[in-house]
Amino acid sequence: MNKIVVVIYMGILFCLTCTESLHEFVEHQALTFQWTGDPELKSFINFTDYPFSNPSYIKQKVGHAFCFFWLAYSFILVLRNQYMIFFCSVSYALFTESAQLFFSRTGCLLDVGYDTAGILMFFVVYRILHWRVSPKSTLQPNKVR
Repeated sequence: MNKIVVVIYMGILFCLTCTESLHEFVEHQALTFQWTGDPELKSFINFTDYPFSNPSYIKQKVGHAFCFFWLAYSFILVLRNQYMIFFCSVSYALFTESAQLFFSRTGCLLDVGYDTAGILMFFVVYRILHWRVSPKSTLQPNKVR
Protein backbone atom coordinates (compact mmCIF):
# COMPACT_ATOMS: atom_id res chain seq x y z
CA MET A 1 0.00 0.00 0.00
CA ASN A 2 2.85 2.41 0.83
CA LYS A 3 4.36 1.91 -2.62
CA ILE A 4 1.05 2.90 -4.18
CA VAL A 5 1.00 6.11 -2.13
CA VAL A 6 4.51 6.98 -3.32
CA VAL A 7 3.71 6.27 -6.98
CA ILE A 8 0.50 8.33 -6.81
CA TYR A 9 2.34 11.25 -5.19
CA MET A 10 5.09 11.06 -7.81
CA GLY A 11 2.41 11.07 -10.53
CA ILE A 12 0.74 14.12 -9.01
CA LEU A 13 4.08 15.92 -8.83
CA PHE A 14 4.81 15.05 -12.44
CA CYS A 15 1.42 16.33 -13.62
CA LEU A 16 1.76 19.55 -11.63
CA THR A 17 5.26 20.22 -12.90
CA CYS A 18 4.53 19.43 -16.54
CA THR A 19 1.06 20.90 -16.99
CA GLU A 20 1.01 23.74 -19.49
CA SER A 21 -0.27 26.22 -16.91
CA LEU A 22 -0.39 25.65 -13.17
CA HIS A 23 -2.55 28.77 -12.90
CA GLU A 24 -5.13 27.26 -15.28
CA PHE A 25 -5.11 24.06 -13.28
CA VAL A 26 -5.65 25.85 -9.97
CA GLU A 27 -8.22 28.35 -11.25
CA HIS A 28 -10.14 26.22 -13.79
CA GLN A 29 -9.08 22.62 -13.05
CA ALA A 30 -7.73 22.42 -16.60
CA LEU A 31 -4.83 19.97 -16.77
CA THR A 32 -3.29 20.38 -20.22
CA PHE A 33 0.04 19.32 -21.64
CA GLN A 34 1.89 20.65 -24.67
CA TRP A 35 4.79 18.59 -26.01
CA THR A 36 7.88 20.41 -27.27
CA GLY A 37 10.05 18.06 -29.28
CA ASP A 38 13.00 20.43 -29.55
CA PRO A 39 13.30 22.37 -26.28
CA GLU A 40 15.80 25.14 -25.55
CA LEU A 41 18.24 23.13 -23.41
CA LYS A 42 20.40 26.15 -22.55
CA SER A 43 17.59 27.50 -20.35
CA PHE A 44 18.17 24.57 -17.99
CA ILE A 45 21.43 26.12 -16.75
CA ASN A 46 20.29 29.75 -16.76
CA PHE A 47 20.67 31.29 -13.29
CA THR A 48 20.24 34.99 -14.08
CA ASP A 49 16.79 35.68 -15.54
CA TYR A 50 14.70 35.21 -12.42
CA PRO A 51 12.91 37.73 -10.20
CA PHE A 52 14.54 36.52 -6.97
CA SER A 53 12.94 39.26 -4.84
CA ASN A 54 9.43 38.91 -6.30
CA PRO A 55 7.01 37.59 -3.61
CA SER A 56 5.19 35.30 -6.05
CA TYR A 57 8.52 33.83 -7.19
CA ILE A 58 9.50 33.20 -3.58
CA LYS A 59 6.11 31.61 -2.85
CA GLN A 60 6.46 29.36 -5.88
CA LYS A 61 9.94 28.19 -4.82
CA VAL A 62 8.78 27.55 -1.26
CA GLY A 63 6.14 25.37 -2.92
CA HIS A 64 8.92 23.48 -4.71
CA ALA A 65 10.68 22.83 -1.42
CA PHE A 66 7.45 21.85 0.32
CA CYS A 67 6.47 19.34 -2.40
CA PHE A 68 9.87 17.66 -2.33
CA PHE A 69 9.91 17.66 1.48
CA TRP A 70 6.79 15.49 1.23
CA LEU A 71 8.30 13.37 -1.52
CA ALA A 72 11.22 12.51 0.76
CA TYR A 73 8.73 11.76 3.53
CA SER A 74 6.76 9.46 1.24
CA PHE A 75 9.95 7.64 0.26
CA ILE A 76 10.61 6.85 3.90
CA LEU A 77 7.44 4.75 3.78
CA VAL A 78 9.08 2.32 1.34
CA LEU A 79 12.83 2.87 1.67
CA ARG A 80 14.71 2.52 4.92
CA ASN A 81 18.09 3.73 3.75
CA GLN A 82 18.42 7.50 4.12
CA TYR A 83 21.00 7.71 1.34
CA MET A 84 18.59 5.97 -1.04
CA ILE A 85 15.79 8.30 0.05
CA PHE A 86 18.02 11.29 -0.70
CA PHE A 87 19.23 9.84 -4.00
CA CYS A 88 15.73 8.93 -5.23
CA SER A 89 14.28 12.29 -4.17
CA VAL A 90 16.99 14.36 -5.85
CA SER A 91 16.88 12.13 -8.93
CA TYR A 92 13.15 12.71 -9.23
CA ALA A 93 13.68 16.45 -8.82
CA LEU A 94 16.20 16.37 -11.68
CA PHE A 95 13.85 14.23 -13.77
CA THR A 96 10.82 16.52 -13.31
CA GLU A 97 12.82 19.67 -14.03
CA SER A 98 14.33 18.09 -17.15
CA ALA A 99 10.92 16.87 -18.28
CA GLN A 100 9.50 20.39 -18.02
CA LEU A 101 11.71 21.42 -20.92
CA PHE A 102 9.72 19.06 -23.15
CA PHE A 103 6.32 20.30 -21.91
CA SER A 104 6.56 24.02 -22.74
CA ARG A 105 7.64 24.85 -19.21
CA THR A 106 10.82 26.37 -17.82
CA GLY A 107 12.87 23.53 -16.41
CA CYS A 108 15.83 24.82 -14.48
CA LEU A 109 18.75 23.41 -12.54
CA LEU A 110 18.16 26.18 -10.00
CA ASP A 111 14.75 24.64 -9.25
CA VAL A 112 16.46 21.32 -8.56
CA GLY A 113 18.33 23.28 -5.88
CA TYR A 114 15.04 24.49 -4.37
CA ASP A 115 13.69 20.94 -4.50
CA THR A 116 16.85 19.67 -2.81
CA ALA A 117 16.47 22.31 -0.10
CA GLY A 118 13.07 20.80 0.71
CA ILE A 119 14.57 17.31 0.76
CA LEU A 120 17.34 18.45 3.10
CA MET A 121 14.77 20.16 5.32
CA PHE A 122 12.98 16.83 5.59
CA PHE A 123 16.17 15.21 6.85
CA VAL A 124 16.69 18.00 9.39
CA VAL A 125 13.15 17.54 10.72
CA TYR A 126 13.54 13.75 10.61
CA ARG A 127 16.74 13.94 12.66
CA ILE A 128 15.19 16.30 15.19
CA LEU A 129 12.19 14.02 15.64
CA HIS A 130 14.17 10.77 15.74
CA TRP A 131 17.18 11.61 17.88
CA ARG A 132 17.18 11.93 21.63
CA VAL A 133 19.72 12.75 24.31
CA SER A 134 20.72 9.61 26.20
CA PRO A 135 21.52 9.56 29.94
CA LYS A 136 25.21 9.83 28.99
CA SER A 137 24.49 13.13 27.17
CA THR A 138 25.41 11.78 23.76
CA LEU A 139 23.15 11.81 20.77
CA GLN A 140 21.78 8.42 19.82
CA PRO A 141 19.17 7.57 17.23
CA ASN A 142 15.77 6.37 18.30
CA LYS A 143 14.66 3.08 16.86
CA VAL A 144 12.63 3.72 13.74
CA ARG A 145 9.92 1.14 13.10
